[in-house]
Amino acid sequence: MSVQERHRRERHARGQAILIAAAKVFAKHGLDGATIEMVAREAEVAVGTIYLYYSSRDDLYLNLIADRAEHLRARYLGIFARRLEPLAELKSIASAYLDHLLESREISLSQHSVVFSQLHKRLKRQSELRNFQRVMDLSHEIFGLWEGTIRRAFEGGVIANSMGPRKTAAVVWASMNGAFMLMGDGNFFRDVTGLNPEHFVDDALESHLAASQLTVHRNGKRRAALSRKSKRSNSEEAAVQPLAQ
Repeated sequence: MSVQERHRRERHARGQAILIAAAKVFAKHGLDGATIEMVAREAEVAVGTIYLYYSSRDDLYLNLIADRAEHLRARYLGIFARRLEPLAELKSIASAYLDHLLESREISLSQHSVVFSQLHKRLKRQSELRNFQRVMDLSHEIFGLWEGTIRRAFEGGVIANSMGPRKTAAVVWASMNGAFMLMGDGNFFRDVTGLNPEHFVDDALESHLAASQLTVHRNGKRRAALSRKSKRSNSEEAAVQPLAQ
């Protein structure tokens, strides 16, 4: 291994270590409550070292969110490579997204609480703006992959195509995120609803899929009934025609 390659790997490893430390700090304090000094203490490096990698606290946060998004995209692509049946693919993709949320609950909740339009307004540095666009591009790409899964589920007759793939993908995605955010305080959820928060998000998704599949089944029975009725009408009409002649 060359000296240059070793230095590149060391730099990458240190940058990743800073991101791991930042995840802990942002999870505990949120974006606005966190500071570079906190991250430096958590990472056990000098404050100046942080600035060798990231231009500001917001730049560090955006890099962290982009890094998490890239890992989620890699999971999705790995699932697609398995060429599963539409329903199995849909459940696997949804499960991967829920795991992504739950692996770092506080960061996920922090990300949901950040209003990105407001964050964008205060960004000034080129690195901040570049990483903001990187996060948005990754988010669009990941949603596009999710939408593609929904589309294949439609085509496979797995779920009802009542709103089209994009709207359905948005509704299911929003439902999962909404259920996840309710889990932010498990005791509050349990006290209000009397339900155990464990696996609630998974159960909510399964319920949505079951309702959609029931709609598919009913629509299929309705189409079959209409088809049988049409065939009977055609047969009766054909039987009457010779008499009319």
